[in-house]
Amino acid sequence: MTGRRGIHTLSFLMSVSILLASCGCFAGTNTCPRRGFYELSLETTEKALNPYTDIEVEIVFERPDGSKVSVDGFYDGPGVFKARAYCDTVGKWRWRSSSNIDDLDKKSGAFEVKSSSLKGKLRVHERDPRQFAYDNGQWFLHIGDTGYRYVTQTEPKWKEYIDQAARMGATKIRTWFCQGRSDVQVLFFNGRKELNLAYWQEIDRRLQYALEKHPHIIFKLIPYGEDTEELRRYDKGDEAARLIARYAQARFSALPNIHWCISNDREIVPGGKLTGRKVLRRTIDKIGRDMAAREPWGTLLTNHQSRFKGYDFVDAAWSDIIMLEDMDQVDGRIFKEYYDKRAAPMVLDEDRYEHWRNPKHDRYFFRRLMWASLLSGGHATYGGLRTYEPYDGKESGVQGYFDAVAAGKLDHGADDFVHIHKFFADTGLTLVNMKPDDTMVGNKPGKYKCIHDDEAYIIYLANPDGPKPGEANVSRATPTVTVRLPEGTFAAKWFNPRNGRWTDRNSVPGGSRKLTAPAGGDWILLLRPTHPLSSSTALRFCI
Repeated sequence: MTGRRGIHTLSFLMSVSILLASCGCFAGTNTCPRRGFYELSLETTEKALNPYTDIEVEIVFERPDGSKVSVDGFYDGPGVFKARAYCDTVGKWRWRSSSNIDDLDKKSGAFEVKSSSLKGKLRVHERDPRQFAYDNGQWFLHIGDTGYRYVTQTEPKWKEYIDQAARMGATKIRTWFCQGRSDVQVLFFNGRKELNLAYWQEIDRRLQYALEKHPHIIFKLIPYGEDTEELRRYDKGDEAARLIARYAQARFSALPNIHWCISNDREIVPGGKLTGRKVLRRTIDKIGRDMAAREPWGTLLTNHQSRFKGYDFVDAAWSDIIMLEDMDQVDGRIFKEYYDKRAAPMVLDEDRYEHWRNPKHDRYFFRRLMWASLLSGGHATYGGLRTYEPYDGKESGVQGYFDAVAAGKLDHGADDFVHIHKFFADTGLTLVNMKPDDTMVGNKPGKYKCIHDDEAYIIYLANPDGPKPGEANVSRATPTVTVRLPEGTFAAKWFNPRNGRWTDRNSVPGGSRKLTAPAGGDWILLLRPTHPLSSSTALRFCI
């Protein structure tokens, strides 16, 4: 990639991908970076018992402040059990094991956690429950991508995929444990009595590769994928079905770059005949409660359900994220629907794809979707190739985004995501405690989106050339917007979301003002008061 866009991308990469310390440390290593993970290893000569179901290993990690966290050990090969800690506290940590096997019982050790530049786990922002943050407190700009088969062992282009997803600007990747689209049976071995360890180890390897190279990217792990039958088995108490979540948490919960999503694209029903993709609400709720009760490191948890079906677990105590699937949400109306139901992050994880119900103008549609979602108080995800199908050298499987664009498989749908990063980097703004307010710009969300606090007003002029989101392109006509501002004077600046350039800084008086963009296309208008507004002035809008 060359030219001005390449420069913007390089700048973005330099700001997010510099890593000053390894993300993990292992038994025999004395020090670990804060917000990385520690792994210990224990060995046993026991060979007669099933290591997945008959051997119990628990590790209690004690932080420097004396607080303790209990985790399950996980089997990782002949005679080897491991356990991991998410290193969230600087200082000396200690650990001690307990087990029903003598040579795994009452073992102990210590390690040191030192300060690092790592961002850490994804959290709900402590000052705004609708926004995300890394564990270091830095605001998390959610730019999602769909890479379902990234950890699937048969995918040959997984490194190209994640390396180029980082260049493209993605910060969250959706991925599942399936090898076949609708089943997770590859996770098992020996008639479901054991796990397919090599497959789980490959998942681990690929997650750790991403953690080392791109620690700012968070993976939404979907352990049950779209395996409806496996979910139903869980509800019936099937031991193997329940082992998936238990083992996955033991192995992966301490990794800084993951969060949990129980299943994908299932139809949640209260009862009745279970046909097709239907799963009982009580089943997902049971898995959610079980995972939340077992979760040692506060890893976020959610579920994903069918298109147009909303989210059934808004009020569930175990659910951290409102996860949505819909279509043509370029006006952000679904976020408005859920905004007052619960103060929690809202993620539109599926809309159109470049290769499924594809919009006529991919690049504009996805740029518009991202900006509209952010300014609606939500977060959106892009979909490019058919990553739910095995790699075929054509349009299926995980592949590098820029490679796919160069080969004509994708039509530049995610090209402008790096400019979103640039906008927030240039301005120093975040969306923390900003409120969506389309009434400030005429309450026409298909044309104008607005979010603001007292110090900044961000307005997106979508400027579509038609009313149908799937068909519209950005208009060549120069857009205008009438903004209802508080009293005062404001500095106005225009940002081009198509190339990341700024233009036309000028002063605007308060009141109802008609502002004109610099040229045709869609634009971001940033308004900031030239003097701090008093609380009374900020609330007194001029009509």
